[in-house]
Amino acid sequence: MTKYTIGVYKAFKNSGNLRFHKKGTKKSWKHYFIEMDDYNESEHSFGSEWVSSIKAVILKRKQLYKKTFVCLDCETVYTEYVKKNQNESKNCPNCDDD
Repeated sequence: MTKYTIGVYKAFKNSGNLRFHKKGTKKSWKHYFIEMDDYNESEHSFGSEWVSSIKAVILKRKQLYKKTFVCLDCETVYTEYVKKNQNESKNCPNCDDD
């Protein structure tokens, strides 16, 4: 199983448990990711975990963003998770370059 980072954010430790946070509650880093199966890429699951501040910086640099691309050969529109400044996609799901 491969983890692809979608986001790293600061959140309260008791988020989701109460409507209002208790006084003195500190924020911690939370890592949101998609887990892809190596053998069957159509199976994926969403997950989250608490991480340290040092690991949060490392994960933030590997974060992927969902972008929409247009294939010029087959003229289809598709979405893909890529790095922040990547403007081109290398693999169209409909084209076979084999």
